[in-house]
Amino acid sequence: MSAKAVGFPVERGSVLHLVTVIVGVIVGLTFLFGFGNVLAFGLRLGVSGWVAPLVAPAVGLSVLALLIAIRQLSLRGASAEVIRPARRLLLVSSVVTLALNVAEPLIAGEIGRALFDAVGPLLQSHAGSWWSRRRVQVSHP
Repeated sequence: MSAKAVGFPVERGSVLHLVTVIVGVIVGLTFLFGFGNVLAFGLRLGVSGWVAPLVAPAVGLSVLALLIAIRQLSLRGASAEVIRPARRLLLVSSVVTLALNVAEPLIAGEIGRALFDAVGPLLQSHAGSWWSRRRVQVSHP
């Protein structure tokens, strides 16, 4: 059943484009959220105030770059064997991002804040993975 048949005057491509934009915004916002968390953790560890902002985005940018790379490889028809190492590195980068985001509140003994800070990296990882897989399914019916 099409969207128009149900009463939605929107084409499928428009909806998919909107969902892609929303997921992109989620990934971007969670990157900024993680940047602040990792920066605070670095400063708490005594990392220099001019070095911490340079180091903080490294893992988050790795996750973002891997999501884009996996999507591009998939869209170009790369085999699972080619994509598998990138997916493994994405998993490791996502775990490191999660650990860095929750480390500072855990050290301070703030479990509630650690749980809250875990939302960003988990959302980035899952939304980004969904985005890369979904675009492939739409592009190659």
